[in-house]
Amino acid sequence: MKINSINKLYIGFGILLLAGIIYRVLTYKSWERYDYSATVTAPNTFPIAISELYLITPNDDFEHIDSEYLSSFSANWLIDYTASTHAKTQRLPSSIKISYFSFRDKLFYSDSLQLPKRSIEKIFDSARHNNQFLVLSDYAGRRKGLSFMVGVANKGNVMIWLRGVNLEQEILRVNLKPKIPKAADFYFDGKISKQAYFEEAFSKLSDSVKTLLKNGYDKDANYIDSPSRYLENNKELWQYQRKNGFID
Repeated sequence: MKINSINKLYIGFGILLLAGIIYRVLTYKSWERYDYSATVTAPNTFPIAISELYLITPNDDFEHIDSEYLSSFSANWLIDYTASTHAKTQRLPSSIKISYFSFRDKLFYSDSLQLPKRSIEKIFDSARHNNQFLVLSDYAGRRKGLSFMVGVANKGNVMIWLRGVNLEQEILRVNLKPKIPKAADFYFDGKISKQAYFEEAFSKLSDSVKTLLKNGYDKDANYIDSPSRYLENNKELWQYQRKNGFID
């Protein structure tokens, strides 16, 4: 059969379209994408001011970590305050960037930490198989997944857990060493001095708490080894959600 120039044009266009679809599927990698949220907390007697905090995915996208309660100094250690409207299916994070100032020791901690991506994938796959996904959002359709919980304890200790329904697994535990901050790290609508930065960053910390800390309250605490109450604290919530069809 003889193919005229118009048919050749259609065939060429079809090949290009098919190649584009295949390329998009391979680069998007839907089989590697999940729904998840992330939050951070710290002991209320060891307040911190976050300079940088976000998850980094393999395609170099940034994923937000909710720090609203921590920034207002109303968070408590290991309590997850995430109120997510997450509606974006994303690849799992490969690392986390964290930089913060500690109020009590007046030190700066900063690092980029690699996450155990394969272990995280296994936890997600197991949680999906065992119906342990949390309801993350009802925005733009119900989204279910797991929650990353970043705990910043005293003395530069950082822990990360993955949390779901009747599920909590520690995926990272590190001790950050203090670093000398750069001038760019002291930034509030422009570069300011270290003293001015601390005054501004911790301006919402109440005077009564500052007095307690100045007098040494809770100074010898070791929060890195504090037991989590996540599972027992959420049993009633999950029973209610299961009864009313929010979770399986």
